[in-house]
Amino acid sequence: MTDSNTLFLQTASAVMNELDIRYMEADLDGKMQLKDDLDKAMMTFSEIRCRLLESEVICTPEDVAQMQHLRQEVNKAGTVQSVLSTMVRLTRFFARL
Repeated sequence: MTDSNTLFLQTASAVMNELDIRYMEADLDGKMQLKDDLDKAMMTFSEIRCRLLESEVICTPEDVAQMQHLRQEVNKAGTVQSVLSTMVRLTRFFARL
């Protein structure tokens, strides 16, 4: 199970880094659209990260696969709206762990 937690954490960190980059690259309107949801995603990620580090959460291979799928969606997102949509799904996913 620890291997799943490690892979999940690595993938989730990569997703959050990509979201940060997307935010930095957005124009002013895009940043205004993304800011609140990016903050929520980061807060939720920070909480789940701490729980993973303390072994309070055990990720399954299915959790890892879902996180990898979300990473692909972020990488493919071509518009601010598609990034935002994926970010909302990511936050919901973190919250249910």
